[in-house]
Amino acid sequence: MEERGENLMATITVSRQIGSLGTEIARETARILGYDYVDKERMEKLLSRSGFPELEIRKFDERKPPFWDSLALERRKFLHSTQAIIYELARKGKVVIVGRGGQVLLRDVPGILHVRVISPFEVRVKRMVESGGFEEKQAARFVRQGDQESFGFIHTFFHVDWNDPSLYDLVVNTGKISVETAVRWIAEAVQSSNMAEREEETRERLADLALIQRVEARLMDVVGNDIRLVEVEARQGVVTLKGSIASSRGRENCERAVAELDGVLRVENNLAVAQFYRLGP
Repeated sequence: MEERGENLMATITVSRQIGSLGTEIARETARILGYDYVDKERMEKLLSRSGFPELEIRKFDERKPPFWDSLALERRKFLHSTQAIIYELARKGKVVIVGRGGQVLLRDVPGILHVRVISPFEVRVKRMVESGGFEEKQAARFVRQGDQESFGFIHTFFHVDWNDPSLYDLVVNTGKISVETAVRWIAEAVQSSNMAEREEETRERLADLALIQRVEARLMDVVGNDIRLVEVEARQGVVTLKGSIASSRGRENCERAVAELDGVLRVENNLAVAQFYRLGP
C-alpha cells in the first residue's frame, strides 16, 4: 500500500469529452476532497472580475478560432488572462480545474494531477439522448461538434493533441468505469506521497507564470500586435522586458503600464527602440 502524504497545494485538472461524465466526476472529486471547483461558469465569473465582458468570454472560451480571425488580438488577450487565472488557482492549491487547457499549462509543474475522462462515441450519444432534449442524430452532431471544438482549441493555442495520453497521469474510460470508482482513484492518486514535493518552489514558479500572463495581457493594450516583439520574464515580482519597441514613448508607456500591475515590485526595461517598416495600409 502506497504511503499517503498531505499535499497542501494539490491541483487536479480534468479534461473530458462531452457525455463522458467527466464533469460529474470532477465535481464529486472536489466535494469529497473539500477542494475548490472551477468549471466554465466559475471561470466566467473570475474573468468578469478581471474586466472581460460576458459576451466576449462566451465568444472565445474553449472555441477553435476561424482560419481568418479578425479578433485575434482580443482572443490572445483573453487567453493570457485565462492562463493567469489558472496559474493563480494552482498556486493557491486544493482545486479541481475543468478544461481550459490546464493539462498543458501545468504539465511540468510538480504537485499537479492531470486526469482525462473519455467514453466511446456511441455511449456518449446514448447518454445525451437519455438525458433528454436530444434525438439521436442531434446528439451525435452535438457530441461530434463538441469534440471538434475542444480539439481545435487545444491544438490552435497550445499546439498539442488533446488525445495525447502523455498529457495525463490518469485516463478513465467511463464506458467501463463507474463515476464512484473514478472518483476514488483520483482521490487516492492526489493524496499519494510523491504528489507532495517542492511546494514552496512550485508556488513561486506559479506566481511568476501568472504574473507573466497578466503583464502580456496588459501590454497588448499598449502595443497591440507588436506584443509579438516583446519578451516578458518575471521572478519574485521583478519583471524584465526584452525585445523591440517602435518609439521611446512606447518604451516608457510599457514600463509604466507594467509597473501599475499588482504584484510587480520592479520593472527592468531592456526594450530597444527600433524603427519598424510595415507593408500595406
